Amino acid sequence: MVIAGAVGCHEQQPSGNIDSSEEEGEAEDKNCEMTGKKSQRLADGLMRFSIDLLKEVQLESNRTNVILSPLSIALALSHLALGAANQTEKHLLEAMHVESVPCLHHMLGTLRRRLTESTLSLASRLYLQKGFEVKDEFLEDSEKYYGAKPVTLSGISEDDLAAINKWVKEATNGQIPTFLQQLPENTVVLLLNAIHFHGFWRNKFDASFTGPDVFHLDNEFVVPVEMMKAQKYSLSWFTLESQDIQVAKFPFKSNMSFVVIVPNQYTWDTSHVLENFPYRQLCRLFPKEVPTAVKIPKIKLDYQLELNKVLGQMGLRELFTSPNLQKITDEPLFVSSIQHQSTLELKEDGVEASAATSIAISRSVSAFSLDRPFVFIIFEDETGIPLFIGSVQNPNPNAAPQIKAPRDSHEATDVNEYPMPK
Repeated sequence: MVIAGAVGCHEQQPSGNIDSSEEEGEAEDKNCEMTGKKSQRLADGLMRFSIDLLKEVQLESNRTNVILSPLSIALALSHLALGAANQTEKHLLEAMHVESVPCLHHMLGTLRRRLTESTLSLASRLYLQKGFEVKDEFLEDSEKYYGAKPVTLSGISEDDLAAINKWVKEATNGQIPTFLQQLPENTVVLLLNAIHFHGFWRNKFDASFTGPDVFHLDNEFVVPVEMMKAQKYSLSWFTLESQDIQVAKFPFKSNMSFVVIVPNQYTWDTSHVLENFPYRQLCRLFPKEVPTAVKIPKIKLDYQLELNKVLGQMGLRELFTSPNLQKITDEPLFVSSIQHQSTLELKEDGVEASAATSIAISRSVSAFSLDRPFVFIIFEDETGIPLFIGSVQNPNPNAAPQIKAPRDSHEATDVNEYPMPK
C-alpha cells in the first residue's frame, strides 16, 4: 500500500485549513484520488480526534487501562454521517476534525480497502429496526464506501443479539466473542464497528528471556509482571526534553508501527502531553535504530464502553436525542447506543488486537524498559493515520501492589543486567 505524502516519512505538507471546493460533490469521482495533501489532512484530523477521544474516555475510566480504535469509531461515525444532513452532518464531521477533508467518504473507502490488504480486518455495520424504509442512495453508498449493507433487525431480541455477536466474533477473528450483553430497548439504529489487527514485530523477542519483573505504578508502588527482554534490540527512540518524555517506535513486519510515549515522571498529564506532541514531525524526529536493551511487559487487556456520554461531551449529544438522519429515511430516527470494545494481547512474536491495541517503552539509565505508565499509538506508516490509541496504567490489575524497593538498588540491577551496547 503506497499513499504519497502524509505524516509518514514523506515531505510534510504545510499545516492550515485549506478551503475545500464547493463543487467537490459533482466532481466526486474525478478528483477524489488520495493525494499526499488529502491524506495529510485526513491523518491530522483523525489524530486530533484520537486525542480528544482518549482524553474524554480517560475521564470516565478512573485510572484503568484504555485501548481504543479511533479509526474504527471514525469509520462508524462517518458511515452515520453519510445518512445525516445539515447540522447533524456538520457536527459529526467537526467532532472528527475532518470537515475540511474533500471527498471524505471516497477517501475513507480507499483507505479502508488499502488497510485491509495488510494485517488489518475492518468491518462496520448499521442495524435498523424492522419496517424502516431506507433510501436507496444510502444503501448504495454504504456498500460502496464502507463495505456494509445496513441489516434489518428481526425484532426478536435473542435472535438479533446472537446474530450481532456472531458477526463481531467473526470480524475480530474470535478476539471479541461476546460484544453485546443485551440490545438497548426499542433499538432503532445500532451502529457497530469491528477492527482486528495482528502484527508481528520486525524484531521478535526470544521467549526464553521472558521472566518476572516489576512495573512501577507510581513513586511508591510496583506490581509484578512477566517482562519480555532483549539485550540488543534494534530500536529508534528519542527524548523530548521539553515534555520530559521518551518516544520509541517498534515497527511491525507490515506497514504499521507501535509508537510509545513514556514519561520520566510518574505524575503526568496524558492529555497535555498528547496535545503538545509533535506527531506531524515524527518521521524527522525518529533517529536511526540503535542496539538497545529493551524490556516490555507481556500484557492481555480488554476494554469496553458505551460511547454515548463520551461523544456527547465531544459535541454530539443530538445523535441520541433528535438528529437529522433524513438521508437514511424520512421517518424520525435517533441513535440509541454506540458501543466500542477493544482487546489487546502483547507477546514475544507481536501483537494481536481487536478494536484497539497497546505497548510502550521507557528508559531506565542505559536501557529502554517499559516499567511505568505509558501512552501508545499504532500508526499506519505511509499515511500517518492512527489505528489505535490508549494508555496503560497497570498491566497486571489483578496483582496486589507492593511497596517499592529503594530506587538506587533497582537502577543498579538494571545497569548490571543490561550493559550498554558498545
